[in-house]
Amino acid sequence: MSKRSDFPKVSKDFYPTTDPKAVESLIPFISGKTYAEPCYGNGDLEDLLMDVATCKWRSDVRETVASSKVMDAMSLTKGDLEGIDLIVTNPPFTRAVLMPMLHHFITLKPTWLLLPADYMQNVYFGGAMLRCQKVLSIGRLKWIKGSKHTSVDNFCWYFWPQHSEQQETIFKGRTK
Repeated sequence: MSKRSDFPKVSKDFYPTTDPKAVESLIPFISGKTYAEPCYGNGDLEDLLMDVATCKWRSDVRETVASSKVMDAMSLTKGDLEGIDLIVTNPPFTRAVLMPMLHHFITLKPTWLLLPADYMQNVYFGGAMLRCQKVLSIGRLKWIKGSKHTSVDNFCWYFWPQHSEQQETIFKGRTK
């Protein structure tokens, strides 16, 4: 969950997006659009977005809810995403899983990923940042429903246009 945490990581990096603060800055950019959620989990992100955007594809590596396909996100194809505007997801943060997933997603559709804010400062993420078009700052989130504590790390939504090439990144700070 955090590089400064004493807690063991949860299996498959499953940290549900249950904090409404996670989507506030994203809403203006996806309102009225359709999206795929290839790291669906239990559907918490879809629940937070259901009044503003329509989830038309749900999948996860583990069996979750009936409407979600069980499949690896790396198996996602352009055909699966026919008629869908975007990919929007809270992916696993483990580098060995995240980086191939990120590169795969941006070949398919414009992509929004919820990731730690610190990633944009890491050398290994530098190539991805060269193609990232927008970063929306969120701040600290609650990853455990009902908890009174937030994470010790800050988070952002990162946006990559489909087939993006090197470009200038626009940073949007928190407004609340």
